[in-house]
Amino acid sequence: MKRFAVIVAMVLSVLAVTVTPAIAATPLRVSAKASADRTSIHVSVKASKRSRVTVAVYSGTHKVASIKTSRSVTKYSPALGVQAAGAYSYRVTAVSGKSSRSVRGKVTVPAPVAPAPAPAPVAPAPVALSPQTARWFGTYVPAVPTEMAPLVGFETEIGAHAAVVNFFVSDAESFPAARVQNVVDHGSIPMITLEFWSTGVGGLSTITGGSRDAKIAQFADGAKASGQVVWLRPFHEMNGNWYPWGGTMAGNSPQQLVAAWQHVKDIFTARGATNVKFVWCVNNDSVPNTSANQIANYWPGDAYVDYVALDGYNSGTAASWSTWRSFGGTFGASYGTVTRLTAKPLFIAETASVEQGGDKAAWITDMFKSIVTTYPRVTGVCWFNANKERDWRVDSSTASLDALKTALAIGF
Repeated sequence: MKRFAVIVAMVLSVLAVTVTPAIAATPLRVSAKASADRTSIHVSVKASKRSRVTVAVYSGTHKVASIKTSRSVTKYSPALGVQAAGAYSYRVTAVSGKSSRSVRGKVTVPAPVAPAPAPAPVAPAPVALSPQTARWFGTYVPAVPTEMAPLVGFETEIGAHAAVVNFFVSDAESFPAARVQNVVDHGSIPMITLEFWSTGVGGLSTITGGSRDAKIAQFADGAKASGQVVWLRPFHEMNGNWYPWGGTMAGNSPQQLVAAWQHVKDIFTARGATNVKFVWCVNNDSVPNTSANQIANYWPGDAYVDYVALDGYNSGTAASWSTWRSFGGTFGASYGTVTRLTAKPLFIAETASVEQGGDKAAWITDMFKSIVTTYPRVTGVCWFNANKERDWRVDSSTASLDALKTALAIGF
């Protein structure tokens, strides 16, 4: 009887081990569905560790679309364009350090009720550009990042991920934590253009005099609490005469702008907001073009700047005061000035071209080629994709859209 009890105990022990469920972490969760208009596939990715994520969509064995994050993320929700209804497969790969994980799946895009549209024009042959993987492409899109759907639509249209997302915030606002998180969750870097509209009354002396210190400190505390890397672009285009913080506006001077910049940066430093990277951004043209209003007069010193940037647009003949300017004609002089001032990383924070007066598609192609061959210090470009004052949108024509898609597909 005792021996029988021992045997029963051994059997129960084996059964207990057998039925105990194994607990395993799921490092990668993926789902996909067709868009309501049947033009794209939306993929939702969640990784247990921060990873660089690549998403590819296949029709049979042919890759029809792909996109990847520019940095490590835990969440990623891209949309990849497709040209026809049918059965597709997708592959998601997440790389974290030396480990990687891939997930495959299938999704069906239903046929539209209406007849399918005519096929899009064939894109021009690729232009030979030297690949520079360190460079990035970013954008400003209206309503983003309060709403993210317009950004997803833009990325689908150009077939590329926006590494940097620029948006505008007034100094009367608190730190936009929710909007910043939307950008971070998308796998992009948020660049906040902080506009000091309060200087419209009292000028830059309201900053250096300390009357805005409490509000600036509150903004810095919010940025620090977010824990996210944030690019902050205050007092942008300071050498122009269209913003109240401009160095030639009533009561202001370039020296006052330098003092105001340093004052704001000192507050962020004192509050411990080291996750905020300061972007010093001037306009490509100084307006007015006087000796007192030259770009160099606004330089606050390397200790107060993390990145330098340029804004510049080709207005062509869309405005009575402008003529068609190439990318080099737009940025050549200011690029030379800024690169002589500092060795800090440089990028184009705002740019775009109109159609009127020249060839916008050729302008875009030349921009990417010129950066590689003539302006190598440029590390990235943010396209201002809005119909504001003039139509800067990249899809103002099929040719200009194709030019951008081709350049981004090759890399620059």
